[in-house]
This record gives sequence, C-alpha cells and structure tokens, in this order.
Amino acid sequence: MTPVIRRHALPIALASLGGLYITQSVLGGFIWSALPAVMRQQGMALDQLGFLSLLVLPWALKFLWSPWIERWRRPHSQAARTKAVIAVGGGFILFATVLLALRGDMPLPMLIAALFVIATATATVDIACDGHAVEAFPTRAYGWANMVQVGGAYIGAALGGGLVLIAIDRLGWQAGMAVLIGLCLLGTLPFLLLRQPKPLGPPAPAGASLRAALMRPDLRRGLLITALFVAAMKSCMGFFGPFLVDYGFSLTEVGLYSASGSLVVGLLGAVLGGIVVARLGTLPVLMIALIGQACVLAYCLAVAAGWGLPLQPLAILTQIGSNAWLAFGFVALYARFMQWSDPGQAGVDFTIFQCTDALIGMLLGLVGGQIAQHFGYSALFGVALVCSIICGVGILLGWETPSENRVTG
Repeated sequence: MTPVIRRHALPIALASLGGLYITQSVLGGFIWSALPAVMRQQGMALDQLGFLSLLVLPWALKFLWSPWIERWRRPHSQAARTKAVIAVGGGFILFATVLLALRGDMPLPMLIAALFVIATATATVDIACDGHAVEAFPTRAYGWANMVQVGGAYIGAALGGGLVLIAIDRLGWQAGMAVLIGLCLLGTLPFLLLRQPKPLGPPAPAGASLRAALMRPDLRRGLLITALFVAAMKSCMGFFGPFLVDYGFSLTEVGLYSASGSLVVGLLGAVLGGIVVARLGTLPVLMIALIGQACVLAYCLAVAAGWGLPLQPLAILTQIGSNAWLAFGFVALYARFMQWSDPGQAGVDFTIFQCTDALIGMLLGLVGGQIAQHFGYSALFGVALVCSIICGVGILLGWETPSENRVTG
C-alpha cells in the first residue's frame, strides 16, 4: 500500500520543513547582508568585501555533487537518510559558526574558509531538503510546500540579516553569533526530532545522475521556461534602486519601501501564492505573476522613455509591487520544479532547476548592468518586458502534464 501523509500530520510536516528553509535563509541573510555591514564597520576595505561574493559558488554549482548526495540519501532497499544528511551538514555549520564566534578577528582567508564551509554545507543540506519535499509530499501539497519554502526564505533573511545584526551591534560579536546558532537550532531540531513522511516511491533504479535528468524532455523544457521566467521577474530587481535614485528618490525612501516590500509584502505574496496554487494550480499563478510584473516593467519603461508619467508610483511599484509578484510567482515556479522532477532522484532534478535560477540571475545582473549603462534604462526594461511576453506565450503553448512516473497521493 502506498504510504501517504495523514491529514493531521501534514501541517506538522510542512512546518518542520519550513523550519529547515528558515535556517538556510538565516545563514544566507547573515552571510550576504549582516556580515558585510559588520566587516565594513570594522574597517574592512570594499575590495576585500567583494571576496564574499565567492560564497555564492556552492549554491550555483551544487548540482555537480547532488547525484552523490542523492545516491547516499536514497539507498535501494533501505530507509531514506534525509535526517542524516541534514544532521551531518548541520554539524559542519555548527562547527564553522562556533569557530567564527571564537575568532571574530580572524584574517580574511580564514574568514572566507569558514564561511565557505557554512555555504557549502547549507547548499548540500538544501539538496536533501528539496529532494524530501518532492518525494515525500503528494502533488496536491506542492503549493503548500513551496509556500513554506519561499515564505521561510523571507523570514530567515529578515532574521539573519536583521535580528542577528542588531544582536551583534547591541550585545557584541559572540552574543550575536549565539543568537545565530540558536536560530539555526530552533529551525532544524523540529525536523530531526519529529517523525517525517516517507518517500512515496522508490529511488531511481540506476541511481541518481545528471545525465538521466537532462535526458528527460520535460526537464529540458522546464529549464527553458525557468530561464525565461527568471529573466522576466528578476532581471531588473538589482536596478530598481539605482533607477529610483536617478529619478530623485532619497536613500531613506528607497530603504523604507524596500524593507516593507521585501519582508511584509514578499511574505504575504508567498502565502497568497501558496493558497492560490493549492486551489487553482501553478499555471494561473505563473501567468498572474508575469502579467503583474509586466505592468511594473511597462510603467518603468514609460517613465524611462520620457512619457511624462507621475514619478511617485515608481517606489511602490518597484519596491513593493515587484517583490509581491516575485514571491507570488516563485511559489508556483518552485511547485512546478517539484512537478518536473523525477521523485526517484528528486534532489538532483530540483537542484538543477535551482542552480539554473541562480546562474541565470547572476548572468542577468552582469548583462543587465551593461545594457543599462550603454543603452539606458528603457532598453533594460524593454528587454525584460519582451522576456515576460515570450515566457507567457511559451508557457501557454508548451505546458504539458508532468511525467506519470510519480505517485500523486
């Protein structure tokens, strides 16, 4: 008899899964938001701070070692070892974080090494978390699973980049690191201590592999849709702030709108996206998000082209509206990642999609800067708007039912 999640156990399973995603984002918020501010306050040069960008590599390249993690996590004829992967990864994270707490004045190479251990362990744990979410939850619960994933990312980023930074400023480095460790333990222990749903199907017969993933047409089609969707939704995110500054908005105004958009509205968008995905499916949510972001881009394009539109709506549209559409749409996109993934090697397949998201986002930041610098904001917003249209048409024309090699529960 196929194992299923009992109704009363589903909320507990989702909540404990959300705790893992909060933990990962707490660490990400600390590394990419709080730590650079602390290091700068202590006098670290900007060119040295630039080396922190190397820490994105484990997240962009984790697909390379995902098959080895999945083969060990899902052995044939044995129970899944998801908790073991998370516990071992958590041990490495704890060790490196304690080292940071004890040696707050360590040289830059040692600092980067410790942070690289944290980033690599966190990215590896994420492979197991995503694989578990795909294989252990029925497809009807994917929207809820991705709601806790995206919502957890917003909560964790706020805690790691905000609460930990405040603790360091008010209580000192070691106390702040103690808060960081405490948040990670609070997020991780429920998953490790509580009973979790078992995989709904067996692992891949030949073992997880990148080749098997890339041979599947639905995965390749999913990668194309992912690239277009990320281009439409993310390509201008890093340039909305400079765009507002160039059009007369103060840093305080941008910061206030950005904070409210990133945390409050983004979290609400994630929750609403999960509810709508659960009721209507992923396609309507993706299309609504694309249309909403296209409206934002169209208004920015009109302003940049000199059409004389009011400037005041820009801050609300770019810092609040765009974040809301981003969170709303990515709940559906990540739910679709789960549907495109083979449950027999879910950690590998889902990781490929995530790495595509990260790599496309990184490349778009580089290309977008060149477009904006040499051709202006109107060209940047115009290209992103075209990507929105192509993505919408492509989804409508190429949307197909996922492979029938999964248990739907």
